[in-house]
Amino acid sequence: MNKTMISARIPEKLSNDLEALAERTQRSKGFHLTSALEDYVERENWLTEKIDAAVKSADEATEWHSHESVANWIMSWGTENRLTPPQPDIFQKKKTQ
Repeated sequence: MNKTMISARIPEKLSNDLEALAERTQRSKGFHLTSALEDYVERENWLTEKIDAAVKSADEATEWHSHESVANWIMSWGTENRLTPPQPDIFQKKKTQ
C-alpha cells in the first residue's frame, strides 16, 4: 500500500495523550492516527451520503409535514392527550421536466 506524509498542528494535550497511548499499546503514533482517521473518514462519508440521499428525497417529494404539526405531536408525548402522528399538511405539485 502506498503511503503519503501529512502534517497537522494538534493541541499539546492531544499529542501527549497520543504519545502515552502509543507507549501503552506498543504501537506507533502513526498507527493510532491512521486508525482514527480511517474511522472518522468512514463515518463522515456514511453520514454525508445519508444526508445527500435525504436531501434528494425531500427535493423529489410532493408532500411534507410542517414543523408546527410535528412539534405539536412531539410535545404531546408523555401527556394524557398524546396526539396521533401527523399527516402531511404541505403539498406541492410534482415538478415536470
